[in-house]
Amino acid sequence: ARARGQRVYGEVLAGHLVLDDSVYRHPDFATAAAHVMSPPFRPKGNSEFLWRGLQSGNLHTTATDHCTFCAAQKAAGKDDFSKIPNGCGGVEERLAVIWDEGVNTGRLTPSEFVAVTSANTAKLFNIYPQKGSVSVGADADLVVWDPAGTKTLSVKTQFSKGDFNIFEGRTVKGIPSHTVSQGELVYVQGDLRAVQGKGRYIKRPAFSSNFAATKLRAEVLAPTAVQR
Repeated sequence: ARARGQRVYGEVLAGHLVLDDSVYRHPDFATAAAHVMSPPFRPKGNSEFLWRGLQSGNLHTTATDHCTFCAAQKAAGKDDFSKIPNGCGGVEERLAVIWDEGVNTGRLTPSEFVAVTSANTAKLFNIYPQKGSVSVGADADLVVWDPAGTKTLSVKTQFSKGDFNIFEGRTVKGIPSHTVSQGELVYVQGDLRAVQGKGRYIKRPAFSSNFAATKLRAEVLAPTAVQR
Protein backbone atom coordinates (compact mmCIF):
# COMPACT_ATOMS: atom_id res chain seq x y z
CA ALA A 1 0.00 0.00 0.00
CA ARG A 2 2.80 2.42 0.85
CA ALA A 3 4.55 1.54 -2.41
CA ARG A 4 1.40 2.76 -4.15
CA GLY A 5 1.61 6.05 -2.29
CA GLN A 6 -1.03 5.37 0.33
CA ARG A 7 -0.56 6.77 3.84
CA VAL A 8 -0.55 3.53 5.81
CA TYR A 9 1.25 3.09 9.13
CA GLY A 10 2.30 -0.08 10.92
CA GLU A 11 3.15 -1.12 14.47
CA VAL A 12 4.95 -4.17 15.81
CA LEU A 13 4.90 -5.59 19.33
CA ALA A 14 8.22 -6.16 21.10
CA GLY A 15 7.42 -9.78 21.90
CA HIS A 16 6.84 -10.61 18.24
CA LEU A 17 10.34 -9.38 17.43
CA VAL A 18 12.02 -12.02 19.59
CA LEU A 19 9.56 -14.89 20.26
CA ASP A 20 7.84 -17.46 18.03
CA ASP A 21 4.93 -19.89 18.24
CA SER A 22 7.03 -22.65 19.82
CA VAL A 23 5.96 -21.17 23.17
CA TYR A 24 2.49 -22.63 22.60
CA ARG A 25 3.89 -26.16 22.47
CA HIS A 26 5.40 -25.94 25.95
CA PRO A 27 4.38 -29.02 27.99
CA ASP A 28 3.34 -26.85 30.94
CA PHE A 29 -0.14 -25.41 30.36
CA ALA A 30 0.46 -22.35 32.52
CA THR A 31 3.56 -21.42 30.53
CA ALA A 32 1.87 -21.92 27.17
CA ALA A 33 -1.27 -20.07 28.27
CA ALA A 34 0.78 -17.16 29.59
CA HIS A 35 1.85 -16.43 26.00
CA VAL A 36 -1.68 -16.35 24.57
CA MET A 37 -2.29 -12.93 23.09
CA SER A 38 -3.66 -11.26 19.96
CA PRO A 39 -2.10 -11.41 17.50
CA PRO A 40 -0.52 -14.72 18.51
CA PHE A 41 3.17 -15.38 18.16
CA ARG A 42 4.00 -16.63 14.67
CA PRO A 43 6.30 -19.36 13.28
CA LYS A 44 10.04 -18.99 13.66
CA GLY A 45 11.51 -16.69 11.03
CA ASN A 46 8.58 -14.30 10.85
CA SER A 47 10.24 -11.92 13.29
CA GLU A 48 13.00 -11.17 10.79
CA PHE A 49 10.41 -9.76 8.38
CA LEU A 50 9.13 -7.52 11.16
CA TRP A 51 12.65 -6.25 11.77
CA ARG A 52 13.00 -5.56 8.06
CA GLY A 53 9.76 -3.62 8.24
CA LEU A 54 11.22 -1.38 10.94
CA GLN A 55 14.48 -0.99 9.03
CA SER A 56 12.77 -0.10 5.76
CA GLY A 57 10.31 2.33 7.30
CA ASN A 58 7.24 0.25 6.44
CA LEU A 59 6.63 -0.30 10.15
CA HIS A 60 6.77 2.85 12.21
CA THR A 61 6.09 2.24 15.90
CA THR A 62 6.64 -0.40 18.57
CA ALA A 63 4.39 -1.37 21.46
CA THR A 64 3.53 -4.29 23.74
CA ASP A 65 -0.27 -4.27 24.06
CA HIS A 66 0.47 -4.64 27.78
CA CYS A 67 -2.46 -6.60 29.19
CA THR A 68 -1.41 -8.85 32.03
CA PHE A 69 -3.42 -11.78 33.39
CA CYS A 70 -2.29 -14.01 36.24
CA ALA A 71 -2.07 -17.79 35.97
CA ALA A 72 -5.39 -18.27 37.76
CA GLN A 73 -7.14 -16.12 35.14
CA LYS A 74 -5.41 -17.87 32.25
CA ALA A 75 -6.56 -21.19 33.71
CA ALA A 76 -10.09 -20.36 32.56
CA GLY A 77 -9.08 -21.97 29.28
CA LYS A 78 -7.64 -25.16 30.72
CA ASP A 79 -10.14 -27.29 28.79
CA ASP A 80 -10.90 -24.83 26.00
CA PHE A 81 -8.07 -22.64 24.74
CA SER A 82 -10.53 -20.17 23.25
CA LYS A 83 -11.46 -19.16 26.80
CA ILE A 84 -7.91 -18.18 27.75
CA PRO A 85 -7.92 -14.40 28.29
CA ASN A 86 -5.67 -12.77 25.69
CA GLY A 87 -2.82 -10.62 26.88
CA CYS A 88 0.79 -10.47 28.01
CA GLY A 89 2.88 -7.99 29.93
CA GLY A 90 5.90 -6.19 28.55
CA VAL A 91 5.62 -2.43 28.86
CA GLU A 92 8.64 -2.13 31.16
CA GLU A 93 10.81 -4.43 29.02
CA ARG A 94 9.97 -2.97 25.60
CA LEU A 95 12.80 -0.44 25.24
CA ALA A 96 15.53 -2.75 26.50
CA VAL A 97 14.44 -5.67 24.31
CA ILE A 98 14.25 -3.53 21.17
CA TRP A 99 17.62 -1.87 21.89
CA ASP A 100 19.33 -5.19 22.59
CA GLU A 101 17.92 -7.01 19.56
CA GLY A 102 17.82 -3.95 17.33
CA VAL A 103 20.70 -1.56 17.99
CA ASN A 104 23.12 -4.12 19.40
CA THR A 105 22.72 -6.30 16.30
CA GLY A 106 22.96 -3.50 13.75
CA ARG A 107 19.33 -3.78 12.70
CA LEU A 108 18.61 -0.26 13.95
CA THR A 109 20.67 2.85 14.56
CA PRO A 110 20.22 4.70 17.88
CA SER A 111 18.30 7.41 16.01
CA GLU A 112 16.01 4.83 14.41
CA PHE A 113 15.44 3.33 17.86
CA VAL A 114 14.27 6.72 19.15
CA ALA A 115 11.99 7.09 16.14
CA VAL A 116 10.23 3.71 16.47
CA THR A 117 9.90 3.88 20.25
CA SER A 118 8.92 7.52 20.70
CA ALA A 119 9.03 10.20 18.01
CA ASN A 120 7.00 8.42 15.33
CA THR A 121 4.20 7.64 17.76
CA ALA A 122 4.02 11.25 18.91
CA LYS A 123 3.76 12.39 15.31
CA LEU A 124 0.99 9.92 14.49
CA PHE A 125 -0.96 10.97 17.58
CA ASN A 126 -0.46 14.61 16.54
CA ILE A 127 1.25 15.58 19.80
CA TYR A 128 4.72 16.20 18.35
CA PRO A 129 6.85 18.12 19.36
CA GLN A 130 5.07 18.39 22.72
CA LYS A 131 5.97 14.71 23.05
CA GLY A 132 8.67 12.76 21.25
CA SER A 133 11.29 15.51 21.15
CA VAL A 134 13.91 17.14 23.33
CA SER A 135 13.31 20.81 22.65
CA VAL A 136 12.36 24.10 24.28
CA GLY A 137 8.69 24.01 25.23
CA ALA A 138 8.35 20.23 24.96
CA ASP A 139 7.15 18.19 27.93
CA ALA A 140 9.98 17.15 30.24
CA ASP A 141 9.43 13.42 29.67
CA LEU A 142 12.86 11.89 29.19
CA VAL A 143 14.75 8.63 29.49
CA VAL A 144 18.48 8.63 30.19
CA TRP A 145 19.83 5.55 28.45
CA ASP A 146 22.79 3.44 29.55
CA PRO A 147 23.94 1.48 26.47
CA ALA A 148 26.45 -0.50 28.53
CA GLY A 149 24.08 -1.42 31.36
CA THR A 150 22.83 -4.99 31.57
CA LYS A 151 19.86 -6.66 33.17
CA THR A 152 18.33 -10.12 33.23
CA LEU A 153 14.58 -9.84 32.71
CA SER A 154 12.53 -11.88 35.14
CA VAL A 155 9.22 -12.06 36.94
CA LYS A 156 11.29 -11.94 40.13
CA THR A 157 12.57 -8.43 39.43
CA GLN A 158 9.81 -6.82 37.35
CA PHE A 159 7.69 -3.99 38.72
CA SER A 160 4.52 -5.39 37.18
CA LYS A 161 2.35 -7.33 39.61
CA GLY A 162 1.88 -10.08 37.04
CA ASP A 163 3.15 -13.56 37.82
CA PHE A 164 4.80 -14.25 34.46
CA ASN A 165 7.33 -12.59 32.17
CA ILE A 166 7.42 -13.58 28.49
CA PHE A 167 11.07 -12.46 28.36
CA GLU A 168 12.04 -14.58 31.38
CA GLY A 169 15.79 -15.17 31.64
CA ARG A 170 16.73 -12.93 28.72
CA THR A 171 19.78 -10.79 29.48
CA VAL A 172 19.72 -7.45 27.69
CA LYS A 173 22.46 -4.88 27.21
CA GLY A 174 21.20 -1.32 27.11
CA ILE A 175 18.78 -0.22 29.82
CA PRO A 176 17.25 2.99 31.18
CA SER A 177 19.16 4.49 34.09
CA HIS A 178 16.87 7.45 34.83
CA THR A 179 13.35 8.41 33.80
CA VAL A 180 11.90 11.92 34.04
CA SER A 181 8.14 12.47 33.85
CA GLN A 182 6.69 15.99 33.88
CA GLY A 183 10.07 17.24 35.03
CA GLU A 184 10.29 14.88 38.01
CA LEU A 185 12.56 11.89 38.50
CA VAL A 186 10.34 8.82 38.65
CA TYR A 187 12.98 6.13 38.15
CA VAL A 188 16.62 6.14 39.27
CA GLN A 189 18.91 3.16 38.78
CA GLY A 190 16.29 0.53 39.64
CA ASP A 191 14.45 2.67 42.19
CA LEU A 192 10.87 3.32 41.04
CA ARG A 193 9.57 6.62 42.43
CA ALA A 194 6.40 7.06 40.38
CA VAL A 195 3.38 8.30 42.34
CA GLN A 196 -0.09 6.99 41.55
CA GLY A 197 -2.42 9.62 40.15
CA LYS A 198 0.27 11.84 38.61
CA GLY A 199 -0.82 11.17 35.05
CA ARG A 200 -2.75 13.79 33.15
CA TYR A 201 -4.93 13.98 30.08
CA ILE A 202 -3.15 15.10 26.92
CA LYS A 203 -5.47 16.80 24.47
CA ARG A 204 -4.66 15.92 20.89
CA PRO A 205 -5.52 18.40 18.13
CA ALA A 206 -7.72 16.88 15.45
CA PHE A 207 -6.66 16.43 11.83
CA SER A 208 -2.90 16.07 11.77
CA SER A 209 -0.82 17.07 8.76
CA ASN A 210 -1.27 13.54 7.40
CA PHE A 211 -4.96 14.22 6.81
CA ALA A 212 -4.22 17.58 5.22
CA ALA A 213 -1.65 16.03 2.88
CA THR A 214 -4.03 13.23 1.89
CA LYS A 215 -6.79 15.71 1.09
CA LEU A 216 -4.45 17.97 -0.87
CA ARG A 217 -3.09 15.03 -2.86
CA ALA A 218 -6.60 13.96 -3.80
CA GLU A 219 -7.37 17.48 -4.99
CA VAL A 220 -4.19 17.62 -7.07
CA LEU A 221 -4.95 14.28 -8.72
CA ALA A 222 -8.62 15.02 -9.35
CA PRO A 223 -9.48 15.14 -13.06
CA THR A 224 -10.12 18.58 -14.47
CA ALA A 225 -12.48 19.49 -17.23
CA VAL A 226 -11.16 20.58 -20.60
CA GLN A 227 -12.83 23.76 -21.82
CA ARG A 228 -13.57 23.70 -25.53
